[in-house]
Order: sequence, then structure tokens, then C-alpha cells
Amino acid sequence: MLHTRAQVALRRGHDEAAEALREMFQELLADEQPLRRMGAMVAGVDIRYRMPGTNPHPLAGTFAPNLTLHTDQGITSVAELLHPARPILLDLAGRPDLREAVRDWGQRVDVHTAKTDRRPADALLIRPDAHIAWAALIDEPAGTASPALRQALSSWFGTR
Repeated sequence: MLHTRAQVALRRGHDEAAEALREMFQELLADEQPLRRMGAMVAGVDIRYRMPGTNPHPLAGTFAPNLTLHTDQGITSVAELLHPARPILLDLAGRPDLREAVRDWGQRVDVHTAKTDRRPADALLIRPDAHIAWAALIDEPAGTASPALRQALSSWFGTR
């Protein structure tokens, strides 16, 4: 409700309330944190989808960070890997168990192995809209990571 009132006040014209609100927004947007938050809201990257399961990874449901990635082919980014608009499994820890788990979805999911300076997870399953469908904890055992990945693959991209 307050959000709608603020929109109306900003559109009203040049009365005192609208001017005061414009001034407040200008002051807020001079600071980096509110500016980043407003930018994320406008871009839609602040959306967090609820993920199934009892304890999903903290990144699951969020917009994928645009990490700088070091691959055998050179330096790239998450955004560049998503250009084909296909789901990807991004292996950030050299996990053959996870690459094997996704093998049956090879026609639907691209697999990329890379290193990054600040690894947020061992692997990320990223939807074509750049939201994270599943993530493996750092050093998560194969006994829990592989079955959870297969479940996420089935849920998001169909059964094998």
C-alpha cells in the first residue's frame, strides 16, 4: 500500500509532497546500497523463488551470480554461458560424480567445468532464465549431492 502511495505522489506533479518524496529518493540513490537494491528491483534480479525440499542451498531460487570463470578454453562468465538459453550444470569443483549424474539429461542440459576465485558452491544447476535450480554445498558428499541433483533435474527438466 505504501509503495502505491509513493508512486502516486511521484506522479502527482510539483506539489510539496511530491517534491519531498523526489528529494528523499535522490538522497537515497546517492548511497551505493540503496542504489544497488533499486537497480536489482528494476532488473528483477532480486526475485527469489521458493525451492522444493526441506533444506535447499541458500543460493537455490536466486539469480545466478555472474562469476568470472576460468575454463580450458579461456576466461568467460556465467552470463556468457547462458547465451544459448539452455540450462547448465556449472561444475566449480571438478566433481565427476555430478557430471555423471547429469549425463542422462545431456540433450537438455549443458555441462561446463570451470574455476572461479570465490566459489559459492561445488556446482550450480542454472535454469535458462539465470535462476539457480539447485546447488551443491562446498565439499558435499556424492551420496547426498548426486541424488539431489538428479531430483532437481527431473523436477525442472523432465525425467531422463
